[in-house]
Amino acid sequence: MHQSAIEAAREAATAQAGRTLQRAATFAGLHATGKPLFQKSMRMGSRSYLVRLVWPGVLVVCDPATGEVLAQSVPGNPAQLANGFAPGAPFIEKPMGER
Repeated sequence: MHQSAIEAAREAATAQAGRTLQRAATFAGLHATGKPLFQKSMRMGSRSYLVRLVWPGVLVVCDPATGEVLAQSVPGNPAQLANGFAPGAPFIEKPMGER
């Protein structure tokens, strides 16, 4: 095989991997349950917060007494605050941008 055939095969394999990943992401989204992937209480000083990781990789911090969402990340980046996030909204199962 000469170089262009190898490059073409590599590009085709990469494109197929991308299509497979997209189908898997769609499948996971359809079959993800309402249950969080992770949920645990977090103490900060005298206060307690509920920390949840929900599909598709969104970290949500809630006040367990009121149910208010205090912080919410962008999907896949738990340290980055979601664009347009406004503290104090009630928790709903679907993360911002998927409503």
